[in-house]
Amino acid sequence: MKIIIIGNGFDLSLGLKTSYKDFIQSNYFNLLVKNNNSLALYLNEKKEINNWVDIEKELTEYSKQIQDDKSKVKNDFKELKNALMDYLKESQEEEINENSKAFEMMKNEIKDTEIIYNFNYTNSVFKVARILEISNIEFKHSYVHGSIENKNIIFGIEDDARINDNHIFLKKSSNINFAESNIIRVLNNSGEKINLVIFGHSLGITDSSYFKNYFYSLTNQYNHSKLKLYHFGEEAYDDMMGTIDKYTGHNLTNFKHYNDLEFIDSSI
Repeated sequence: MKIIIIGNGFDLSLGLKTSYKDFIQSNYFNLLVKNNNSLALYLNEKKEINNWVDIEKELTEYSKQIQDDKSKVKNDFKELKNALMDYLKESQEEEINENSKAFEMMKNEIKDTEIIYNFNYTNSVFKVARILEISNIEFKHSYVHGSIENKNIIFGIEDDARINDNHIFLKKSSNINFAESNIIRVLNNSGEKINLVIFGHSLGITDSSYFKNYFYSLTNQYNHSKLKLYHFGEEAYDDMMGTIDKYTGHNLTNFKHYNDLEFIDSSI
């Protein structure tokens, strides 16, 4: 079974300004700040200090520190999520770069792929498919975290994040649409050898629930898989290796020994 997993790096490679950094520099976010949205004010302060911000990480810290009542925190979170959707809806309409590594990957991999698990909220996969004249894309494609079109995006933090008990709505798994994608079940219980292509996804801790059991299983000599892992530069490779090291129980040796691995630098 061949599977493609894509993350925000896919959209960025296509030339779309869909990162959290882009969003925080947008008028959509600035309007929240002007309207005294407490969460936006907190994130903006972090941006001023660090010149960038990891929104999902900062949601955890925000929950620990904020003294506002539950309804205010929940409303501010909803406003931030809606502003993000509005921003991405506009950003996804930009022209895509057909000379990008992301486009090249799709051109080479999509035809014999059974499932595309998309961690983005945008329609970029469908835009690429139209250009490539792939007619059955809707049968292969699955949004893991919802989409802008369906207004059902899953945005927040992982289960193991330690937050205020009153802020359960900040967790992705509390979203009513969570688990509509079957990615965890397929990766861990498909019963088939998996040929996996990952582009634009760091496999980071904020999505650990989807990957940690699968990668741990790959340290077993009987669970051989073929993986093609794209990374953007040397630092991104190091970060990916650090994460996989954690997922495999610090057993990278077996992971690399028992699986057919190919690492591709998409920055070149």
